Amino acid sequence: MGIKNLNKLLSEEAPECMKMTPLKALNGRKIAIDASMAIYQFLIAVRQGGEGNVHQQLTNEAGETTSHIQGMFSRTVRFLLEGIKPVYVFDGKPPTLKSGELLKRREKRAKAEAELKQAKEEGDLEKENQQNKRLVRAGTKENDDCKKLLRLMGCPVVEAPCEAEAQCAALCKEGKVYASATEDMDCLTFATPVLLRKMTFAKEAKAEIQVLEYAKAVKALNLTHDEFVDLCIMLGCDYCDSIGGVGPVTALKLIKEHKNIENVLKWIKREGKKLKVPDSWLPQEEKEKKEESEEEKEEEVDEKLKEVEEKEEEEVEKVEEKKEEVDAENKSEDANTTTTTSSSPAAAKAKAKTTGKVEINMSEPVYIGARRLFKEHEVLQDQTLNWKDCDGPGLTTFLVDECGFAPDRVASGIEKIKKAYKSNSKPQMRMDSFFTVKKAPNADQIAKKRQAEKDSKKKGGKKAKKSGSFSGRR
Repeated sequence: MGIKNLNKLLSEEAPECMKMTPLKALNGRKIAIDASMAIYQFLIAVRQGGEGNVHQQLTNEAGETTSHIQGMFSRTVRFLLEGIKPVYVFDGKPPTLKSGELLKRREKRAKAEAELKQAKEEGDLEKENQQNKRLVRAGTKENDDCKKLLRLMGCPVVEAPCEAEAQCAALCKEGKVYASATEDMDCLTFATPVLLRKMTFAKEAKAEIQVLEYAKAVKALNLTHDEFVDLCIMLGCDYCDSIGGVGPVTALKLIKEHKNIENVLKWIKREGKKLKVPDSWLPQEEKEKKEESEEEKEEEVDEKLKEVEEKEEEEVEKVEEKKEEVDAENKSEDANTTTTTSSSPAAAKAKAKTTGKVEINMSEPVYIGARRLFKEHEVLQDQTLNWKDCDGPGLTTFLVDECGFAPDRVASGIEKIKKAYKSNSKPQMRMDSFFTVKKAPNADQIAKKRQAEKDSKKKGGKKAKKSGSFSGRR
């Protein structure tokens, strides 16, 4: 999932941190690519079956899926031909805090399986193709297949101890690579200097890639790294739920005003704001107080039930004493009243139990653990990245004999890889290395003017027209 609505928030509040660039502009760059994300994309995109048919993944003679291998091979060849040096980073063991998100994903898969079954029964091909894509999962076999392929192609592979996005960010911060490439925005929360999105989507030569720069983002938002991390947690991440009723703009406003989540929670409590703070966000003492309060409420309900039952017994005794003096109709009404009275408290008791305390096995608020993961994630340090000549015979055996790929296409791919490595082995200067970036003489003035325009738009004010101004331009 990454960080919910972060890309949208940055496009509105910090547009200067992002730009679009063609793939060829990355010539000569080393890029750390989130392998699991790429494999997932290939499993969805690389399929056979035209319009009016069920879209099936590619398979070999043994019926094993090969869509991910086809996608990884083709896209990596293209990267190499563009002068890009890719290093693929694979996920390790997911952190414990991610178990909630993984459970949600399993629930979505179960729902998709049920809808797929229904689509097949109804003969709805469009819905069947849609649900098939939702059931795609990159497992251990798919990862191992791609690791083998990439090593045969001569590309370095990094197996992260935990999250691949965090490892990509670490490689980028160490200067081992120019950027991290993934669709997950939490890579920016891990403070990768440069984030590339849509890179593995770029099928056409003219397709552009989104480039986001961390330093420009936090500067434009006027946040420190700690504040930016807390903002991302409030927006919604894979490690914990977020505060209900708080959207992206409000989250940014609250962090700017209160600096951290602890102060935001104090403000919510002090002002009595009707925002739904997850129980897992509460300090242990407050959790215990809330549990005690829930127990007290349940005890109160039990006491009231007891009182009602005692009154019912008294009423029954009175009815029995006077039953000879009361006619049959009144007896019936008394009996109905007794029955109705006794059913209501039972329902109230049942309701009280179902809305009782939530058991959480955490001694600290969950957002603190999420914050720690973003700031102190387990990663490998000082990795040596080497690109080697591809193993032509090994690739042929793997792709042709084991995966059933066309021999001529594999041979063509191998030739392209060798050509790319030969070309990339020659020292080349990037065009931007010939120029020194200088600050424009009126840069500060322009920046102040843009900020004034932004503030004016937020306040709903109207700007007066001036000769030689930039009003009306973006």
